[in-house]
Amino acid sequence: MKIEYNAQLKEFSTLHIGGPAKMMAHPETVEEVQELVKNHDIHDIYIIGNGSNILFDDEGYDGLIIHIGAPFNHMELMEGGKVRVESGATNEQLAWFCAEHGLGGYEFASGIPGTVGGAIVMNAGAYNGETKEVLVGVEYVDENGQIVYKDKEDLSLSYRHSFFSENFGIVVCAYYQFEEKDPKLVEEKILDLKQKRWSKQPMEQYSAGSTFKRPEGYFASALIDQSGLRGYSHHDAAVSDKHTGFLINKGNASAKEFRELIEQVREKVHADHGVWLECEIKQVHSN
Repeated sequence: MKIEYNAQLKEFSTLHIGGPAKMMAHPETVEEVQELVKNHDIHDIYIIGNGSNILFDDEGYDGLIIHIGAPFNHMELMEGGKVRVESGATNEQLAWFCAEHGLGGYEFASGIPGTVGGAIVMNAGAYNGETKEVLVGVEYVDENGQIVYKDKEDLSLSYRHSFFSENFGIVVCAYYQFEEKDPKLVEEKILDLKQKRWSKQPMEQYSAGSTFKRPEGYFASALIDQSGLRGYSHHDAAVSDKHTGFLINKGNASAKEFRELIEQVREKVHADHGVWLECEIKQVHSN
C-alpha cells in the first residue's frame, strides 16, 4: 500500500485548493482499508475518491486521508440486470459499463465528476435522476474495521444525504439494479447529457461541482444570477459566467478566498431574495 506524507491536497481536488495532508494512504484491497481503520482513530480519518465536492483548508489536513481510487474500480455483471461495482469506479465508467451491456438507468450520473462511492455518500443526482433510484445496497468498512452490508432502505437516502452523512463508514462496493435497454439508446443518452453538461457548465475550469443545494421552491443559480453575480470575482475565486451555480477557482484561489466568496454570494442572495443558500460542498478543516 502506498503511503504519502505531506501530499498536496489540491492535487487530489477538482477545485485545486488545499495544503498538505499529514498522511495519505492509497489502499488497493479491502483488507488494507480495514487495517487502516483498525490502526487509526476514526476521528482523524477523511475519505476521498475523485476529490470533487470538497474544499480543503490551505493548512491541509492534520490526520489520515484515505484515497479510494483506481484499484477499486472492478465492475461485475450479475443476473437480471444487477451490477456489482467497487467504490473507486467513476460514475462515467459505470455508465459506459451499463451501455456496453445494454443496461439503462445510470445515464443521469455519467457526467457527475466523482466516484461511485462519493455518489452514494451524498446520494448524488442530476437530470431528474438520483442514486437511490438504482442502488440496491452497499458493503462498507465500519468504525471497527468490519465489513457491513446495508440495503438502500437502511441508508437514509434523501436529497444530498445518506447514512454516511452522520456515520463513519468507507464504502467499498455497491450493488445496483438496472433495466435492459438498447445499448445504442443508452450511449446516445450519455453523449447527449455530456454535450449538455459541457455546453452549460464550466467543465474546463477548477470547481467542486454545484456549490449550493437547491433551496425549496427556487434554483440557486437563478437567484445568484438575479443578484447580478454572474462572473463576479473575489481574487481568483469567482462565480462562473457560464453557470452561476458553480463557484470556480481561476487558478490560484486560496481556501480562505473561496470561503469568503461563498459568504459574499450567500449574503447578497439573502439581501435580494430573503433566501439563505446552503453550501453543498463539504468543507474539510485542517484538524
